[in-house]
Amino acid sequence: MKNPNKYVIALTVALGMFLAVLDATIVSVALIPISRAMHTTFNDIQWIFVGYLLANAAIEVMSGYLGNRMGNKRLYLAGLTVFTLASVLCGLAPNEGWLIGFRIIQGFGGGVILPLGIAMSLERFSKAERAKVTAVVGVPLLLAPVVGPIIGGWIIDNLNWQSIFFVNLPLGIAAIALSWWILPTDKSAAQGQKSARFDYLGLILPTVGVVTLVYAFKVVSQTDPTTVTPANPQGDLHGWGYWQVWALMAVGASLLGAFTLLALRKSDAVLDLRLFKNYDFAISNLINWLSTVVNFGILALVPQFLQSIHSPNLSAIDTGLTLVPMGLATLIGIVLAASLYSKIGARVLVMTGAGLFALGFWQLSQLTPTVQTSDLWLWLFLLGLGITLTAMPVKTLALEALSGEALNKASSLVNSTQLIFSSIGSAILVTVLVQQTTTHARELLVALPIGAISDPLTLRGIAAQAGTNALNEVFGLLMYGALGLVVIALALPGRKKPISQPIEPETTTAKQEARPVAV
Repeated sequence: MKNPNKYVIALTVALGMFLAVLDATIVSVALIPISRAMHTTFNDIQWIFVGYLLANAAIEVMSGYLGNRMGNKRLYLAGLTVFTLASVLCGLAPNEGWLIGFRIIQGFGGGVILPLGIAMSLERFSKAERAKVTAVVGVPLLLAPVVGPIIGGWIIDNLNWQSIFFVNLPLGIAAIALSWWILPTDKSAAQGQKSARFDYLGLILPTVGVVTLVYAFKVVSQTDPTTVTPANPQGDLHGWGYWQVWALMAVGASLLGAFTLLALRKSDAVLDLRLFKNYDFAISNLINWLSTVVNFGILALVPQFLQSIHSPNLSAIDTGLTLVPMGLATLIGIVLAASLYSKIGARVLVMTGAGLFALGFWQLSQLTPTVQTSDLWLWLFLLGLGITLTAMPVKTLALEALSGEALNKASSLVNSTQLIFSSIGSAILVTVLVQQTTTHARELLVALPIGAISDPLTLRGIAAQAGTNALNEVFGLLMYGALGLVVIALALPGRKKPISQPIEPETTTAKQEARPVAV
């Protein structure tokens, strides 16, 4: 398509990004059905989620660099194609080994889609317009975790687990066709970029470093198979005392440290760490990392309470329906953030969002095992507003003044570092939840009469109460974290004067004129 409307470009890219995010949330509600169908343990089958995440981490680091050399459209279309074909192969997988392998391939495709999609959607917009386009792209990204359990639950209940992967085929084909037709043709790289030596070392160090760190934090919250017994079928987590966690963290940190020294000496590093010299970019990323940990408490722990702890347990589809108020609040928050960002700036919006987080978590820290789901709607609504009012302004602030190669690299940097902090936050919160659940269960068992310990109904009640008590404590920690986020948000800038032109990367090659070529 010649001269496509820039909002049409943003919506086209958002479809592909929606697929990548939706797939992760759909699969999360299907792990237990898949493990039963394949007659394998949950500890083994969870690798279809962890493998996808690690592949995401590996490719997100280098996607901006590769997009600058190969062309954003070419690489984005390749990512969509790999993602769609791997989805079909996942549905056809005969056993868990093949399924995990195909999920890793699918993760590579999804890891290309997200950072390049963000860069392409913002590229044609001025700084003053980028808050609005962030809203356009943000709708599917923020809604995917909410609608994922609903869609996944309906598919699992009415079809089969394979269908959660096959559903990506028609949507993927549509995304590929629309992207091929609508997205602007790639421009040729500047001559200096063409002749520049391919930075293999610069690719290997951050990629392996990020993957190793992410995996280290995932090991923390994985089940130790040696602790699985008939009396303890769920087993115990490896936890923070497991030697492999610290060994992996040391290796990952060393690799990233070596890359940092290398990157600060190069003008065309894979990840441009010099972007952190810009105050707005640095402070917005700090807020984004911290809010990612808080967001995990909503998007993962609330569904876990409803499906695994609440008495009675809710189905996946009922859990999704309970989260509908949060989805509606997300839409409202997107509109508010987009319309108010240029008027009042990031600081007030993020402080408001963090304050809503604190209020919502304060109320959720008083849960009971049998709480009515309707009693949660108001607080979930406030948390949904908090998600958008914190996430959208800081991402807009981080990327609004960048373009070209700088925008590609910045998008990769934002996504890869966010993934690291998401893994850290999830490892900490899950570990605290499991440890406190065990502690409360022991306390409750000690208080029981000897004869009541053998009653299955009593034991289920103790498990629900122990899990609820532990979750209340985690939500209490998140409340204090949200209050801390309010204070840190004071460092964000308020409303700023518009920049007439986006910032280009600090390389001489980026200043050369690029000529359009056919895809």
